[in-house]
Amino acid sequence: MKQTKAIAVRVAAFWGIFALLLYPVTRVFAHYPDYRSYHTIGGFYKEKPNQLDAIYLGSSNCYAFWNALVAWHNYGLTVYPYASPAQPFYATEYLIRETRKTQPNARFIVSVNSVDADDLEACASHYLLNYMPESEEKQALTEYLSDLMDYSRLDRLEFRFPWLRIRELWYDRLKNGPLPEMDGLMGACTYPDYLYGYEDISEKYLLTDQRTPVPDDLVEATQNLLDYCDEAGVEVLFVSVPRAEKTGETMGRINTVCDIIRERGYEVLDLSDQAAAFGLDLTQDYYNTKHTNIHGSVKFTDGLCKWLMDRYDGLKDKRGDAAYAEWDDAWARYADIAMPWLLDIELDAAHRDWALPAPGDLKATAADGGALIRWTAAQGAEGYSVYRKAGDDGDWTRLADTAETEYEDAAGAPEGECRYTVVPWRTSEGETFYGNFLYDGVAPESLS
Repeated sequence: MKQTKAIAVRVAAFWGIFALLLYPVTRVFAHYPDYRSYHTIGGFYKEKPNQLDAIYLGSSNCYAFWNALVAWHNYGLTVYPYASPAQPFYATEYLIRETRKTQPNARFIVSVNSVDADDLEACASHYLLNYMPESEEKQALTEYLSDLMDYSRLDRLEFRFPWLRIRELWYDRLKNGPLPEMDGLMGACTYPDYLYGYEDISEKYLLTDQRTPVPDDLVEATQNLLDYCDEAGVEVLFVSVPRAEKTGETMGRINTVCDIIRERGYEVLDLSDQAAAFGLDLTQDYYNTKHTNIHGSVKFTDGLCKWLMDRYDGLKDKRGDAAYAEWDDAWARYADIAMPWLLDIELDAAHRDWALPAPGDLKATAADGGALIRWTAAQGAEGYSVYRKAGDDGDWTRLADTAETEYEDAAGAPEGECRYTVVPWRTSEGETFYGNFLYDGVAPESLS
């Protein structure tokens, strides 16, 4: 008997030591190939305690629509997108509990669009869970999602021991290298489609008052979330962003959940029919049906910042406060990445006029080492600013302001590689207000 106990003790000790050694290894390999989640979820834990005005929870539309560093640069607000692709709405209560441990005074903005998924594959949960530190909340959320989605035994084990996917993990490491340092960009997007992609979604954009029945477990999860917010006194704004849902049934599902939330006395900012009010252009402000590009994101962020500051007391501009120097540093690094795709006037929200349409029929013709740029007049415009971009990575440079509908750029760009765009403007009480423009611009065409 004593010998049996001794063996049992040694076996238990072996597995205990093995687990201690294994845990750091699993953290090294805890990587489902999605670098945005690594920076948005993992990066949150680099934030100083009690520094965030709000936390934006939801799926990828959160960090596509909301740009935390634009909000900081323009308004001095600190709103972090704790978001991951296909993040399940079911997880919201657990994530509020988790993030309040370090940000107990933060408000919450919750995306209602995340309720559009019926069957969540294990990878969606991996994108979220793999970058959360071990905690009671993470353990409870893992068990809840696993039971809710009826994940396989292997899937459940992978949440605990990601090295079980050793083949694909090693392949990912050989292909992409080790995980980099956190980018420290406060969840602001840098992926290519967001920076320079665009798609006309106007023909796919649906609006409906339909109400679609939702699963009982979603109703229960929503009610439990609201119960917790009631008990903990958590201030939450629920947001439905303007995007092209696949079907009217999907929109109806979102509408039904919004109704449940309103019935409990919580505010829902339903922007599904407010794209134009936020200045969003359905023909070029999106890079696909569900995500804005950087131009649409700047507009959405500006609109939501104004809404938040008008509605909530206590939100103040913290730019220049030494305690938030990391946000200034992050913006400076982000500007180096983003400015090749933005015009300077896009970040001056106080001087934008969405009612001014982009000039039509923009064309550039190569001539004598330069270019002749022509366009048709934009209704309401008093003049135009002509911009040139040299190469793919060059910034847009303002060349001139003119009241005409053509401009000759005699200098052109090195080796003739450039693009042009034209921004309409008007004046009022001594100030200039800028309208819409063609983001990608046009390249000079040869006369031949």
